[in-house]
Amino acid sequence: MNYSKEDSIAALATAAGKSAIAVIRLSGKNAFQIINKIFKTNSKSSQQIKYGYIVDGTEKKDEVICSFFKKPHTYTGENLVEISVHGNPIIINEVLNLLYKNGARSAQPGEFTYRAFLNGKKDLAEAEAVCDLITSKTNASIKAALNNIEGLFSSKVKTIKNNLTNLIAFMEANLDHPDIVFLSCEEKLLRLDSYIKDIQNLLKTYKTSKILQNGIKVVIIGKPNVGKSSLLNTIIGKNKAIVTNIAGTTTDVIEETINYKGIPLTIIDTAGIRGHNKNLIELLGQKKTKETIKTADILLWMFDGSINLDQNDLKIATFLKASKLTVRIIAVLNKTDLPLKLSIDSALDINQLTSTIIKISTKNETGIFNLLNEITKVAGFSDFVNDRFMINSRHSILLQNALNSLIKTREILDTKDADEIAHFEIVNAQTALNEILGINTNQDILDTIFSTFCIGK
Repeated sequence: MNYSKEDSIAALATAAGKSAIAVIRLSGKNAFQIINKIFKTNSKSSQQIKYGYIVDGTEKKDEVICSFFKKPHTYTGENLVEISVHGNPIIINEVLNLLYKNGARSAQPGEFTYRAFLNGKKDLAEAEAVCDLITSKTNASIKAALNNIEGLFSSKVKTIKNNLTNLIAFMEANLDHPDIVFLSCEEKLLRLDSYIKDIQNLLKTYKTSKILQNGIKVVIIGKPNVGKSSLLNTIIGKNKAIVTNIAGTTTDVIEETINYKGIPLTIIDTAGIRGHNKNLIELLGQKKTKETIKTADILLWMFDGSINLDQNDLKIATFLKASKLTVRIIAVLNKTDLPLKLSIDSALDINQLTSTIIKISTKNETGIFNLLNEITKVAGFSDFVNDRFMINSRHSILLQNALNSLIKTREILDTKDADEIAHFEIVNAQTALNEILGINTNQDILDTIFSTFCIGK
């Protein structure tokens, strides 16, 4: 990636395509000189927001508003201009080409935020949250990403890091002056226990963060005519899947994503699994069902509560056992509006596979919220709280590395007199926390992170 800080960069900051207004960003030490070559205005020079025209020589290209932001109080920490042009792709391209012609270059993906990181406007965890904010799927994930941008997660990491710095200073003093006890072994262990607990608490957030970022993939399975398609339609509030009394109506995978309590739930309806079928299309649908099952976060195994178990239910049980899935399975007892005949409790094979039983009626739309609440509970997601923040896989790995080093440090101090080895491990823990914040982080890692951003951010 060409992330040269010396260049002035420009890019479209709003979505491509036709719109009423589009915003073009220009950042760099020469940003003001570049824009002044192509922007003509009668506004006072002291005004931050100026009205005028983008011109190419004497030819007007567009009527625009330019907002001027002087360093260091800008998003990037550099001189920054935001040009509000009319959202015609032809106009946008002409303005961008004029900027490139007069000294700017096209920005790389995430380069504006990368410059904010380089110029100390954001640490790396805060910068990563910008991308999370853009790709958030629910209000809950937006709030969590905003909390990261505002430094909630970073502040917790910095507190632990600063505490480790203080402990390292005492340990180095002990190594330099072994005849003086600056901090007793008991005090070191007490501090380590506190820092270990702090990191463990941060790691607990990772599971919730993954759910906020990626959502929960819920696959509905069962034999034909137990109400799988009806359940999908009831949850999403519209008739997306065809429902008939004919067994085997669904022959493909049908999915829809909803927002439930701030969680993106992707509900997937599948073809019913049964034996003794010679319909090629239905057989292909069943094959696809079995493939989809392996990608699920949670399985909803549906049963018709108005009839007893049959060979098709047992066939599914055999398949699930043979698949050795680690995914949680919720048994869903449908058609409770009819006299109940089925007792799953007496079916040992099914009981061993399922974690809980929820009774519903898709016809009367009862028990649906109980089912959705159980899904979020099984997934390990509690109700949204305002101080939630995001931890991504990179953070999780580095936090785990720091935790492992601190646990080793504690074991060393608790069992033997080896301050030098303990010091080495605690410095490793601090290094891992530094990487979360972007301190001394490898350039390849930075390039990888910012390359996932959209151009213009």
